[in-house]
Amino acid sequence: MKIFQRLSDNSLPIQWHHLLFYILLVAVIPHTGFWFDLNNDWPRWSYYAFEHGLSQIYNSDTNYMPFYLHGLYWFGKLQGSKELIYANSYQLKYFFLLFDFGCALALAWALRKYYSVKLVEYLLLFNLGYLYCTVIWGQLDSVPTTMVVLGIICLYERKMLWAAFFCTLSIYVKLQAIIFVPFFVILLVYQFSQKFDTWLLAKMLGISLLTQLWLLSPFIWGGTFWNFIKVVRESVGFFPRVSWNAYNLWYLLIKEDPTLLNDTLTFAGLTYKKWGFLLFFGLSALVFIPILARTYILIWFKKIADADYYALLWLTASTIATLFFFVNTQMHERYSYPAIALYFAYALISRQYALFALISVAHLANVDGMNKYFGLNPFKPEYTSLLFGLILLISFVKLFIQTKNIRLEYLQQKLR
Repeated sequence: MKIFQRLSDNSLPIQWHHLLFYILLVAVIPHTGFWFDLNNDWPRWSYYAFEHGLSQIYNSDTNYMPFYLHGLYWFGKLQGSKELIYANSYQLKYFFLLFDFGCALALAWALRKYYSVKLVEYLLLFNLGYLYCTVIWGQLDSVPTTMVVLGIICLYERKMLWAAFFCTLSIYVKLQAIIFVPFFVILLVYQFSQKFDTWLLAKMLGISLLTQLWLLSPFIWGGTFWNFIKVVRESVGFFPRVSWNAYNLWYLLIKEDPTLLNDTLTFAGLTYKKWGFLLFFGLSALVFIPILARTYILIWFKKIADADYYALLWLTASTIATLFFFVNTQMHERYSYPAIALYFAYALISRQYALFALISVAHLANVDGMNKYFGLNPFKPEYTSLLFGLILLISFVKLFIQTKNIRLEYLQQKLR
């Protein structure tokens, strides 16, 4: 009874209706998904760990980071047999769905002072584009996205030990989370410029090291650590295609089907992969100018970060996530997923929801256009690519306006 009384308390992030909606989704969630992962690779790796132990799973052909392999090991232990592991592999969706909910509730709770709309978390939880990867596709993209979101929130709120935990964990869930490390560093520098604490920094490093030791110790003690290193080293180039079903820039630039072209082919003296890197890092340098300039002003003039700074942070992070998906080669159709949650955070603070709506539609058009579960996207991939391009264009315009405003703010501060 006390549990339900607490869940009825509006001061808590989790309400009774969240639990009911989660149960409803679990009840209706399809038992099918992307066959090669949900019915082949994942149960096979889970059974390998069940049979040989978690410490030996990197002797299989897995190419996943440690956090998820821990999960597959315990999934196998809970099932108890090869037959049940394969028969119930769809139940992994229930685990991923917890993170879809966790991300939505964390953002709604952490940013609640910036908006007045009630039950705003359901803009994500009723969002088919947001839930598609978990509920239909059966993928784990919600897990690293939630870790990144929690890391940014904790750093901004100066929950530094939790921040160290989530930021570290995000990389060990999915290596692509490394693109968000600059945001962790920017917030870390800002927080320690406000109040430097050597002991706190040492504790953060300790938390990070303990988290890594927890994840890696089975492989260190089991003698398979170097197999893990090999997986990390070979992660770039594992799918050497110009696009791996991501409806991005390459569908607009290349006449041939990008999924059939090796990204080691050259154009104007550079491989397609290097062109992707060049575009990403070059454009990222422009994207980071406003947030770096604003952080510098906060530090130099000893000012406190406000809602405008927080909105700029989320806008920058969402733009980087979309840019990573849009210009790089080897991108999967799902890799724009993190941008949905990040644009949602920007929408809550800025109260400008257009980019959030557009990225939700674009992501859904890509994943269902490839998977064709609902048949929602009968159009050519190029149209979805143009929509992603429009999202980036609007984001760049907003960042350019921010740059002009920040320059004016800097001049005003100097004249004081």
